[in-house]
Amino acid sequence: MSTRIESLDFLRGSAILGMLIANLPWHTGTSMSRIQEVDASSVAAWLLQYAIIDQRFMPVFCMLFGAGLLILAEGRRDAPGFKGFFLKRMGILFLIGLAHAYLIWPGDILLTYAICGPILLLFLRAGPVTLLAAGIALKVIHISILQWPDLYYQTLDRLLFAWWLEIGDPPMSEAEAYAGTYADLLAYNTWRNQFIQITAMLHWRIWNALGFMLIGMAFYRWGVLQGAASARMYKRMLIVGLAVGLPFLIYGLLARIGASDTVGPFLGWQVDWPLRGLAHNIGTAFTAIALLSLLVTGFHAAQGAAWLRPIQAVGRMALTNYVMHSVIFIVVFAGFEWVAYDTLDPDDRLVWVIAIWALQLSFSPLWLEAFNQGPLEMAWRRLAGSGPARMSKPTPQT
Repeated sequence: MSTRIESLDFLRGSAILGMLIANLPWHTGTSMSRIQEVDASSVAAWLLQYAIIDQRFMPVFCMLFGAGLLILAEGRRDAPGFKGFFLKRMGILFLIGLAHAYLIWPGDILLTYAICGPILLLFLRAGPVTLLAAGIALKVIHISILQWPDLYYQTLDRLLFAWWLEIGDPPMSEAEAYAGTYADLLAYNTWRNQFIQITAMLHWRIWNALGFMLIGMAFYRWGVLQGAASARMYKRMLIVGLAVGLPFLIYGLLARIGASDTVGPFLGWQVDWPLRGLAHNIGTAFTAIALLSLLVTGFHAAQGAAWLRPIQAVGRMALTNYVMHSVIFIVVFAGFEWVAYDTLDPDDRLVWVIAIWALQLSFSPLWLEAFNQGPLEMAWRRLAGSGPARMSKPTPQT
C-alpha cells in the first residue's frame, strides 16, 4: 500500500509553480522594482508579483522540507544508521545545489536546504509547540536582520568573513555574462555566489528557511499539512494569517508603490513611508500561513478531481522541476539568446510563466507514467540509498 501523503504532493507542486513567478525576475535579470515600458498590463503584473506571489510559496516549500524529515524518520528515527543516512542525503543535495548555483544559476536555494537539514535533526524529538516557538524565534531574527542589516554586518559577517573574503568588483555585468561565452557566465556566477551563497547565507537565508522548516515540522505533527487537523484549525490559520498579515502587506505595498520611480508616477501615488521592508516581510510571513490553509482545505474539498493530478505530479518531481526552471532560462538567454537578457517587463514574464507551467504540468505526469520518480529525485535516492529499514510500519495517509 502506498504511504505517499497526497496533500503534500499537491502542496509541493503548487509551491514549485508559484516559486517560478517569484524567481522569474532573478532568472531574467529584470528587477522586480523596475519596469521598462510602463503601461497598464506591466503595472498590473508588477502589483500581482508583490501583492500575491512574492515570498508566499517559498515558505510553503520550506515547511514541506521540514515535514519531509519527519516523514523520512517515521518508524526509524532510532534505527542504527538513520542519522548517517540523512546526513548523506543532505551531502548529496549540497553537491546538487553547488552544481546548480555555480554551473547554472546563483540564486539556488538547495544549498541552503542542505545546510539547514542537519540542524533539523536537533529538533527530531521536539513537540509541535517547541517547534513552532523555535520557528517563530528564527523568523523574528530573520526579519530583524533584514530591517536592520548592521545587526549582521557589524557582528557576524565581520567575525566570519571580513578577514578573508573580499568580494570585489564583478568581472562583467550580468547582461554581458549572459551575452558572452559559457566561460563568462561561469566567471560571473563564481563572483555572484560569493555574496549569495556565502555572506547572504547567514545574512538572511538560513534564518528564513530554517524558521519556516521548523514551523512546517510543527504543522506536520499537528496534522495540518496532511489535512488531518480540525476545520477550526484551518479557519484559525486563515483568519489570523489575513487579519495580521494583510494590514502589514497593504502598508508595505503602498510604500513600495510610492518609492517606485515607475509605478508610483503611473498610479499617481508618490510617498516616502518608512519601514516598508519590515511591513512587507511581516505581511508575507502571515499571509503565507493563510495561503497554506487555503491550499490544504482546497485540496481536500476537490480531492479526486482530475485537475489535481498534474499539480501533484509536479510536486512528486519538485527537485527536477525546480532545476528545470534554471535550465530553461539559461538556454533561452545564454544558449540560443532567443530573448535579450534584462529586457522583460512583468507582463512579458507572465507569458513565460504560463508556457513553463504548461510544459511542467504536461511533462511531469507523462514522466511518472514510465518512472516512479523524476530524474533528479531518482539520482538523489540511488546515490543516498534507501536508508535503514523502518522499525515500525508507518500508517498510510492520504
